Amino acid sequence: MDVNSYEQNKPKVMVVDDDESILKTTGLILEEEGYQVEPCSNGEEAIDKINKNIHAVVLDINMPGLTGLQAFKKIKAKNPYVPIIFHTGTIARQEERRDLRRQFRPHAYVQKGGDPEQLLDTVVSAVESYGNILRNVKISEELYRELKKSSDIIKTNIEGTIHAMALTVEMRDPYTAGHQRQVANLASAIAGEMGIPREQIASIHLAGTIHDIGKMQVPTEILSKCGKLTKLEFDMIKTHSQAGYDILKTIKFQWPVAEFVLQHHERMDGSGYPSGLSGNNILMEARILSVADVVDAIIPHRPYRPALGIDKALEELSNNRGIRYDSNVVDACLSIINENRRKKSE
Repeated sequence: MDVNSYEQNKPKVMVVDDDESILKTTGLILEEEGYQVEPCSNGEEAIDKINKNIHAVVLDINMPGLTGLQAFKKIKAKNPYVPIIFHTGTIARQEERRDLRRQFRPHAYVQKGGDPEQLLDTVVSAVESYGNILRNVKISEELYRELKKSSDIIKTNIEGTIHAMALTVEMRDPYTAGHQRQVANLASAIAGEMGIPREQIASIHLAGTIHDIGKMQVPTEILSKCGKLTKLEFDMIKTHSQAGYDILKTIKFQWPVAEFVLQHHERMDGSGYPSGLSGNNILMEARILSVADVVDAIIPHRPYRPALGIDKALEELSNNRGIRYDSNVVDACLSIINENRRKKSE
């Protein structure tokens, strides 16, 4: 190893003191022990020079301009891990030192003009402490990256499985092919219009993609029946919310997606199913899904009736705003629909 490389690998200690003689003396003591020294004659200079390559700071408390206590906070703001040793010529009472430790949590408190070995021992301890902290931080960062990588893989696998399940529903019921996807997209747009956080919107989109997954347990002949459904047949279709919940409840999502699916046919006035929930007992995500589901159910053609169109969907929302459907959700949905109409007319 050449001299320059050796010098670069030596631990570096910053010494901050407005007294030039103290600055030089402390620097010589540390250099003789094998440390690199970064001298600073005031707090402002120390803040400019502090970086992760500084292994410890020996800091005077009483300085003109920026005091040592003020400099301490600013140094920690730039490098929260670096150990700082208070080095002062002021004789402080034990209670004062205790207050300093409580308020600032320095690595140590060393009196100027004392035994140089005490200062050296303290610096050795501080440098070792910093090395241990950096190693732990590096390990934590590596662990976080590995965990995130594993989490991303799991998330991708879950989403792939969910989309495959959604496709299975659409293959069994060709008349509603694309319905879940359209509900997911509209529900996400409504949530965005309402200012809901991005991660929560993602969970709403996922729930929308599979909200009818329980229809896998409904006979195909009922799903694709032409003409009006009997009460018994409609009751069978109404079981799909609970069936969807039963399928999804064992999958660990970040959000309670199974609950969103279970409640997407609940209504604000308690007239929905399967539990007859009302008002705030219905999750907001489910309220959003219910409006998106109703809109997409009304507009297109169905085996038992012709397409009703967008105006019928708007009429349903307007007439039941605050009754069957959440007012804020309806307002957001109407805003999106009206904006899309405006753009198409331009």
